[in-house]
Amino acid sequence: MMRPVHLRHAVLYDVANCLIDLFPSGADVAEIGLDATPSLFVSWRTGGVANHPGNIAWGVHYRFDARVLRAYPQLSGDARERVCERVREMSRLLDFNYADPLASSLLVVDVDEAVLAA
Repeated sequence: MMRPVHLRHAVLYDVANCLIDLFPSGADVAEIGLDATPSLFVSWRTGGVANHPGNIAWGVHYRFDARVLRAYPQLSGDARERVCERVREMSRLLDFNYADPLASSLLVVDVDEAVLAA
């Protein structure tokens, strides 16, 4: 069952719903940033004892180019789906190395105009 996603911005809502199953079931999904250029932030915490490897807060910050946010609403349904799939592919490349205490637990995905390409 898909978790409910409550976001104001239509582009972030669509993309979040496309990505949500890639993240742990307890992940929080939020809209952050300015209204003109909102970002999507997905965060969760891995289990474990505080101050020990494994108990780490993780996050992915999706930064959207303003041109993507402006163009997306005018796209056809199929084109919107392709944009979401491209962001999903970018997300699959992220490396969440839970076993490495020195792993980066904050990852950034820049969603630029390339996702709009036909």
